[in-house]
Amino acid sequence: MKPCLRLVVLGVMLAGSARAQIEIFCQPRHNYFLVGEETTVRVEIHNNTDGQLVLAGSNHNARLGFELTTESGAAVTQRGELPFDPTEVIHQGETWARTIDLLPFYDLRNSGRLALRAFVDWDGKAFLTHKSYFNITRGPEVGKLLVSVGPEKKKTTVKYSLRTVAREEGEILFLCIEEPDTQIRVAVANLGSSIRLYPPQIRRDSAGHLHILHQAAPNRFTHSELTDTGRLLSQEHFATDYQMPDMQEVEGHVIVRGRPYIPGDERRMPLGPEANQ
Repeated sequence: MKPCLRLVVLGVMLAGSARAQIEIFCQPRHNYFLVGEETTVRVEIHNNTDGQLVLAGSNHNARLGFELTTESGAAVTQRGELPFDPTEVIHQGETWARTIDLLPFYDLRNSGRLALRAFVDWDGKAFLTHKSYFNITRGPEVGKLLVSVGPEKKKTTVKYSLRTVAREEGEILFLCIEEPDTQIRVAVANLGSSIRLYPPQIRRDSAGHLHILHQAAPNRFTHSELTDTGRLLSQEHFATDYQMPDMQEVEGHVIVRGRPYIPGDERRMPLGPEANQ
């Protein structure tokens, strides 16, 4: 098929066409993603054919894929094919919906605006979505901790960076583990909603665990404990109605003192003698 004719065929088969045998829709979960975090998109495939769509296995007859390009039109490098289970079968008249993380399969280490299209190849035809857009950002840094690790003669420096991303529901705080020299991001952990009235604090205890105390809402602080590889171990929440929570290091242990936050318990700041009790 000549290139110009193929473009005409693909244009006719864009997802959403009333005559399309396969309808496919794709939407990024957020407008902004942090470099290194899960980059998830929502995909729906409506099977209007007279048979089954099999996405994997020796008898597969359809393939789901993505086109990712930068603002300049350059293709984003694909690291591998998306894995699907042989049981991923879309029967006639059915709708198949999944949330897919693109991070393991595409090189998303560079910040910038990306264009996304999903497509399904079936029966010698390609059914595509219209383009949608999202942004990859390194995020502004609001705190950091540099740590030397390893044997004395082979010590390396690890940077633990606190960064934020603006989302539709508000600002989100992340812990990023980076190599200071190359700025390569090794791991990212989502710590939840954040406001920056008070700057977040970060400490490391004698076991190598990281402790982060940040303001999550006007009346709530969150204390997160993570491993040195960024795995979240626990979170606890503190109220701000009597006193500000305080994080201290005592004999190698990190301790946070404050009144536990109880959802729905929105008490006012005490006045008079009650404030001293």
